[in-house]
Amino acid sequence: MFGSISIASQFIAYRKGYEYTSVNHFLSNPHSLISNFLLSPWSNFDGVYYLLIAANGYTVNAGFFPLFPFFLHVVTSAFGRVLAFDPIQYYTALLLVSLFLLLSLITLYKLVKLDYKDNIAIFAIFYMLFFPTSFFFATIYSESLFLLLCVSSFYFARQKRWFLASLCGGLLTATRLVGIAIIPALIIEFIRSDPTSSPSAGLRGVRKTLYKKKNLFLLFTPLGILGYMWFNLEKWGDTFYFIQAQGDFQNNRSVTSLVFIPQTIFRYINILTTLSPGIFEWWIALLEISTFIFVSIMFFVAWKKKIRISYILFALICFLIPVSSGTFTGLPRYALVLFPIFIAIALIKNKVIKICYSTIGFILLFLLFMLFSKGYYIA
Repeated sequence: MFGSISIASQFIAYRKGYEYTSVNHFLSNPHSLISNFLLSPWSNFDGVYYLLIAANGYTVNAGFFPLFPFFLHVVTSAFGRVLAFDPIQYYTALLLVSLFLLLSLITLYKLVKLDYKDNIAIFAIFYMLFFPTSFFFATIYSESLFLLLCVSSFYFARQKRWFLASLCGGLLTATRLVGIAIIPALIIEFIRSDPTSSPSAGLRGVRKTLYKKKNLFLLFTPLGILGYMWFNLEKWGDTFYFIQAQGDFQNNRSVTSLVFIPQTIFRYINILTTLSPGIFEWWIALLEISTFIFVSIMFFVAWKKKIRISYILFALICFLIPVSSGTFTGLPRYALVLFPIFIAIALIKNKVIKICYSTIGFILLFLLFMLFSKGYYIA
């Protein structure tokens, strides 16, 4: 990735009019340690907001959920006063996301190993890291934390350690809005874990399982988002202000009503047939709808390969929430945490498909990070 940044620094100027997306725009000292061209790109776009929230709390940034900046604030506080864009804060953030990523990959490996051979677990991780936007796992974004919490929640659920599964699930709902997808997924895992709720037992067996005392742990799962809703009510007088704030990002996302997916597809066809391929936005639109098509196909493959239904349900809800907002903006990044699709790729037997995916993925990963490092919005 550093090679990608180095090449970009030689041949691409920072996108004009988007200087505010770089941490360099906010530095009072232009010679700060983090202004180096190899370091500053790792916080472009959303990373700047996470650093601000971690240091100063919430102002008008309610669209960013609190857990990641909270962790950053707590850890940085151990070194003294937390200052936005201070080198200590910046390096701490980079170390945190690296740690989250490492732990998430280890946990994902252990989770996949519960059902498949060692090589499938390894290749699932490999294909995830070769996804064209996987560089976001290493940036100052919440992606690595989200992945860690979701796979940990599933892993503990598979071990029938319901307190830890629900705790991770609750933290997940405080990390990103789509974290609520863990709630129905854990309920399915909970029902499947009890032999009295087998299909032959019918609805009565399911009810008996849900009424058991250990089911109380599942009540922890929505506490993360409920706590953030309460915070929104206290600070802005609106329980769902964080949803309204999503619409303030000027990304054409509908926050007041659901938009049928065929409508969004038609909109993208219109974009690709009317705009000129000579502008950057045309290529991003192509990337977004291509990601939608690819992920949709992989959901079908995951279903055909009989990947665990709770995994698919979780990923499907995470997928449907953003794509039902009238735009596929951000989808190339949101797809990163849909871990069942990478298990599905690992289960495909056709080597040509796997080689094509890896080759195209690596090339796009290199090119997209070059552009991202220079202020071009990717996802």
